[in-house]
Amino acid sequence: MKLLKQILIFLAFTGAIFGIFTIATRQKPELNTDALAAANHEQIIKEIDGDWSNLSDWDEETYNRQLTKMAQSLNAGVINDVDNRTLRDRINKSAYTKCVDAMEREFGRADCDDAKLALNYDGLQVVQMNEPGLSSNDRIMEVSKIYNLYKRVIAFNNRSFNMSPAFSGSTGSWNSWTDHQDRIFRQLDDLLSDSRFARIKGINNVKKIYDTSRKVADSRTQFYDRLQSDACAYFNNEISQYRQQAMNAEYDDPALRNKKSQLIDRISTVRIKLANNERYLPSNHTINAQMREITKEISSL
Repeated sequence: MKLLKQILIFLAFTGAIFGIFTIATRQKPELNTDALAAANHEQIIKEIDGDWSNLSDWDEETYNRQLTKMAQSLNAGVINDVDNRTLRDRINKSAYTKCVDAMEREFGRADCDDAKLALNYDGLQVVQMNEPGLSSNDRIMEVSKIYNLYKRVIAFNNRSFNMSPAFSGSTGSWNSWTDHQDRIFRQLDDLLSDSRFARIKGINNVKKIYDTSRKVADSRTQFYDRLQSDACAYFNNEISQYRQQAMNAEYDDPALRNKKSQLIDRISTVRIKLANNERYLPSNHTINAQMREITKEISSL
């Protein structure tokens, strides 16, 4: 009887302990991994956005650091594949948005910083290499087209419009200034007629494009001065040689007559080409008068 009583007490005690343990176990709060993941996700987004909001331009160190952190977090199990993809998209968007905003800022400034434009454009190329799908992004495409136009305008403004005549007396030919000037103004019209030119027309270095006509006029004067100098030097030298040969030859030497005829033909060719081909030759330029004088001198020999 005593033994039975002890057994019953043991069973009751054991049951009480088991009951308490069961209740305690059921009341213990479970770890909400979804909530923790969401909180971590939001915190990372804040860090990404915060990093870029503190920058005025593209920063490759920041971009690479953020991508490296995502890779490390994924490997450590802090974030899953879905979060990794979402956060990488966030990094790329924050980065390209910063680049686009910075470039648009510079396009709107008279003292546009060419180096900052190049920096942010290069940043866009880096982001697009990591996310090729962004190549069709409207903002990236538009700002890239404006930048390419800007570079073309700056290159045009920095050009020298000077050209060598490369005069050849033996053929009476030279480089045509008419063709050269026509090409320049076709390029000018192409730049000014671009619908995106309005986005950059307030930039000081872009405004130099309106000085093209004066630059062309200066180069044109230099061209015709050089053409006159080269042509006169050639024909004067030919006349000098002719005189020397005439002194040592028979008066009616057929070879001299032939040379004289050729000189007259060549000078005539030059004068005809000047009249017909050089549409932009200033009417007050002395090259025509010089060619007439040389013609008279040759004819009088």
